[in-house]
Amino acid sequence: MQRRSLLAGAGGLVLAGATRLSARAEPRVSATDPLFDAHIHFFSSDIAAYPIDPRFAREPEEVLRARIMHAPATPETVFPLWQAAGVVGGVGVQYSGAYKTDNRYVLHVADAHRDRIATEIIVDARNPAAAADIEAKVRDHHVDALRVTGLADASGHYPWLDSEPTRAIWALAERLGLPVGVTYLPPKVTGNAFAAIAGLADRYPGCTILFEHLGWTGGPNSAGLLAEHATLAARSNVRFKWTTMDIDALTAAGIDPAYCLRDAVRLYGGSRIMWGSDFGNTTRPYGGIAKDARDSCALLSAADRRAVLHDTGRATFRRRA
Repeated sequence: MQRRSLLAGAGGLVLAGATRLSARAEPRVSATDPLFDAHIHFFSSDIAAYPIDPRFAREPEEVLRARIMHAPATPETVFPLWQAAGVVGGVGVQYSGAYKTDNRYVLHVADAHRDRIATEIIVDARNPAAAADIEAKVRDHHVDALRVTGLADASGHYPWLDSEPTRAIWALAERLGLPVGVTYLPPKVTGNAFAAIAGLADRYPGCTILFEHLGWTGGPNSAGLLAEHATLAARSNVRFKWTTMDIDALTAAGIDPAYCLRDAVRLYGGSRIMWGSDFGNTTRPYGGIAKDARDSCALLSAADRRAVLHDTGRATFRRRA
């Protein structure tokens, strides 16, 4: 069966193939649309208090250290950028590239700014004590969501998503009402990852799963979404982050991100998709990132645009009682 017919059968969606950046006129998108940044990375230049762990980072260690020392992403540096871009709040996602599972800085930031910053902490999906550690952090800090991340094994599967320790994490998240973000690497769509997410969504129907970066997107011979994306259409407890990593990858492939996002909204609905800047990992100026976010919503209805840019993220990370 061809990719397009798979998508049409699963979600009533027909993709038109690669949509080049020059293919559409530019509708006007309001620069005042409020934004909720569901994926931003905070990090501090105080490396004595918050040591850097550069293992497996995407940059050479010396580049990472120089960037953290000279351009830290702290509330003091981020809040003016938010104000200028019309961002009303966001989610501090633990920065694996610098800190791995040492969540102390993002928790420090969120504890000090509960009115503006939610948190998505990274947990070690291979650690048998992870569930107990999560309970302690939820008790003592401002924790709104969990995050698991890792690489495929030699067979192309992701055992850390469904190991015995991870099942305890999923069950705890369901009980506590904590969404769980999933980032699998390398950044390329794989059927095994989507199948694992589908299985988890079915096994833990009361847990909101956040598929980071839209579960990745396709290359220049696709319209961005692939057949794998359609497998999650009916699983309403799976939500998706639409991030600058998606926008940049599609743009680099010559694909207009607005068409990919339009198709994703047709497949999942705006209430399941939220924008995140990936700022701190993505190093472009924040003002341009925010403009790209609004521009990517140019083909959406006003209601769906508001949902993607603000409402879905805000509702997903609402404060716990």
